[in-house]
Amino acid sequence: NPITWRLHHEAQLGGVVAGQQVPQTDVLPIVMIKDPITWMSSLCRHPYSARFRHRHLCPNLVPDEKDKGKRPGDKTINVIVRFATKHYGSDPLPGPTNKTFVDYDTILDFWSIWYKQYLDADFPRLMIRFEDLLFHAEETITEVCECGGGTMNSVFRYVEDSAKGQKGPHAGSAGFLASLITYGNRTLRMNETLTTHADVEYFRKHVDQDLMNIFSYSSL
Repeated sequence: NPITWRLHHEAQLGGVVAGQQVPQTDVLPIVMIKDPITWMSSLCRHPYSARFRHRHLCPNLVPDEKDKGKRPGDKTINVIVRFATKHYGSDPLPGPTNKTFVDYDTILDFWSIWYKQYLDADFPRLMIRFEDLLFHAEETITEVCECGGGTMNSVFRYVEDSAKGQKGPHAGSAGFLASLITYGNRTLRMNETLTTHADVEYFRKHVDQDLMNIFSYSSL
């Protein structure tokens, strides 16, 4: 039977769903990491179970003059993320609807902490850059396949529509060609995503530099 890994779950919470009687070290999860700047932009469009203030500006890391109840530049725009998990072993206590809620200072800190946990995890895992899947799909997937002991089909086929579909929280997801245009746009990444001086400075000071260096993501 296939082993179920808890999708989008923090590494410290464990990945293998309870009741399967399978040691976590016997499973090889594949973790896809994404440039934090474009990742934050994606989260703005599709926040899923992340809850944060982003009505007039997104990504937004520190308050500006339009954030009611907060002084410009004071503290941060925090995010609360709901993880679907049962409580067992050493897991944190769940919320009232049997969920685990984790509070991060900003969506940037969410990115840094979530991926750093997988980078530092003591169980087997593969971490793959989204950008390599997008721009070098066949080569990247071939290596992943061979790593798992498989062999590639003789014909590689690209899926042009959004792999996530267009229903529910995935509505409006970009397809292959639109993603190539978006993620290949250096100007959009460097100048048009984080648009305030305060947000840029926060990014420079708080992004996890180990992740940035290991996965060759350039800073602002």
